[in-house]
Amino acid sequence: TTISAHLLPSSVATVTTTAGPILMIFLAWAILRERPTAAALAGAGMGILGVVLLVGAAAGAIEPLGVATSLGAMALSSIGAILSRKWSDGTPLVASTAWQLIVGGLLLLPLALVVEGVPAVPTPVQFAAYAWISIVATGIAYVAWFTGLRALPAQRVGIVGLLNPVTGVLLGTLIAGEHLAPLQWVAVAIVLGGVVVGQLTWRRGALHGASLKA
Repeated sequence: TTISAHLLPSSVATVTTTAGPILMIFLAWAILRERPTAAALAGAGMGILGVVLLVGAAAGAIEPLGVATSLGAMALSSIGAILSRKWSDGTPLVASTAWQLIVGGLLLLPLALVVEGVPAVPTPVQFAAYAWISIVATGIAYVAWFTGLRALPAQRVGIVGLLNPVTGVLLGTLIAGEHLAPLQWVAVAIVLGGVVVGQLTWRRGALHGASLKA
């Protein structure tokens, strides 16, 4: 994820990772036996189309390595999310999330020392940035993510996850000064349309189920 963030515009990197929630739909089917609904498949189809259009429209401006690392991070994260749900043993959510992050950090520490060496003493601004990334963008974000996985079907989490491009596009265009081509804006609209289609169908399905029970 960090490599792709350095090599790709944030808006492109974020929308590319929408393939992760889509992959979760099929992993949930294969591993958790959660059969995908028509809503999930329709939303996934629109999301895939949007991602293909977005990357294709920006093909001349992005690094292939950035796309590869972004898709690789997406795949590994999706597999880990599904397996964490399958192997859940009732451990408190904060504890299980904390241990995952601790173990992940310990695994990365030797590699970081070999490749980057001992880091310099951070400035106050850098320390604030590290604190934000550690506490908000990692700790709180992961707790929220795993809370959603425990409370909702995995395929529904995947559809809601398609909202990620909204954040990437807004931050990339409003803060980082990045620009998207017209076709890329169409691609983003298609991805967001997948979210709308999925949510509307879910609601109808829930109402239909309620009427059958009544």
